[in-house]
Amino acid sequence: MPMGYTTRFWLLFIINLVISFALAYAGYWLAMVVLGLIIGYLLNAGKAVSAFACTGISGLIGVLISILINPYAIYNGEVTAAIIGLPYSIIGSVILLVVTLLIALALSGLSGLVGHYVRKLTKR
Repeated sequence: MPMGYTTRFWLLFIINLVISFALAYAGYWLAMVVLGLIIGYLLNAGKAVSAFACTGISGLIGVLISILINPYAIYNGEVTAAIIGLPYSIIGSVILLVVTLLIALALSGLSGLVGHYVRKLTKR
């Protein structure tokens, strides 16, 4: 019996989440682009938004977990914020965290979209 779309979506979402966490924790979070291409291709989504959600949100959550697991991440963010001229407080650290998460969302989500459209082009 073939796997349904919802089951495939959540299975690939969890796989992407776990591998994105491992890549981000190891410091190779830019490699999420390749992972997003593969997941976007394998998802076989009907809509591009589904491919973006499956790859982008799971990549974002994986990076967030890897940042929050590090006990010095917030303190290092405050120091970095002070160096680049943001407020030297938790607000500067949160600004850097949001920027980092947006970059992770863009990398993994847009690569998922590319994988989605590659599948559409190759299956015609």
